[in-house]
Formats: sequence, structure tokens, C-alpha cells
Amino acid sequence: KLNAANLSSSKINEIHSIIAEKEHLRHQKQRQHLTIHDYEPLSIIGKGAFGSVFVCRHIKTNEIVAVKKMKKELLLKKNQLKHTKDEQYFLSKINSPWIVNLKASFQEGFYLYLIMEYLPGGDLMGLLMKRDTLPENEAKFYLCEMILAIESIHNLNCIHRDIKPDNILIDKNGHIKISDFGLAKIPDNYFK
Repeated sequence: KLNAANLSSSKINEIHSIIAEKEHLRHQKQRQHLTIHDYEPLSIIGKGAFGSVFVCRHIKTNEIVAVKKMKKELLLKKNQLKHTKDEQYFLSKINSPWIVNLKASFQEGFYLYLIMEYLPGGDLMGLLMKRDTLPENEAKFYLCEMILAIESIHNLNCIHRDIKPDNILIDKNGHIKISDFGLAKIPDNYFK
């Protein structure tokens, strides 16, 4: 709608910034009331260097989400706290069809939690392991979507730096979204 309004690119960017800030404040308000006890774990879907990712059900709303649980001590020990905070803040500001949506985040006890949308198609690595090879048309489809997704990240002046099949998630309709911005290079002035 903004593009159809014949606004200058600086005005469009200004409107995007205002919307992103309002969304950030809304997410911040939601985070103030959540605890891990608001979620029922259903299964574990991944383990990483700093924690695990679980499929959980929000007890009040029945919404299925992915919960990334990271141990604060490990993040501090491996000097990853700034990367994690940058990832959380970046995801809270972004609304992109190509990037996994962050719904909330909070810390509790020894852990940090990122509550993200759950993508039931798994990841590209799982798909490749299950199918061994993809037909050419399907490979082209995923490649085209990855190009668009990476371009959208670069348009945000961000470099992911960890693009791999494990970080390419697939939604219920077969489209991809990129996850895990823990190693991303986000400009220092991005958050100002």
C-alpha cells in the first residue's frame, strides 16, 4: 500500500520505522507477562551450542510455537550475549515473510527464551536427508526462495553469516523462512 501511495523512499522508511517501533513496544508489553510456565513442551526439535529448541503449546491460547531455550551461563562463557541480544532485538523489529517471526522473549532463572512461530515443515536439512535428492523443479523453487530471502535480509543492511540447510525452515505451505540470526552482522547503528 505504501508503494502505491507514491511516497518517497525516505518517507516509506520513516513509516516502516514507526510501525516497527510500535510492534517492538507491543512485543515488549507481551514479554513482561510471560513465563516458561505459560507453555507446555510437546517435543524437542533441535539442539545447538547454547541450548535447545522445543515445540510448545501456549496453555491459554493453544497456539503452537517454537521455544528457543538458551543457558545464560554458556552465552556469557562463550561471549555470545551481545549476539543473542542483537538477534532478539533485530527479530523483534522485523516483519518479513522471509524471516521467522519472533512472538516474545524473556529470561527466567538460568535461561533466556525466544518464542517464535512454529514452522511445521521442518528444515531444509531434514527434507534433504529424508528425500536424498530433490527433483530439479523443486530445487529451483527452494533456490529462488532462498535468493529472495537473502536479498530481503541484505535490504535490511544485515548479513546472516550462517546460511545452511538447518537454518532454512519450511512453513505449512512449503515456503521457506530463514532462522537463527545468532551470528548475523547487524550494523551498530541499526538499533538507534
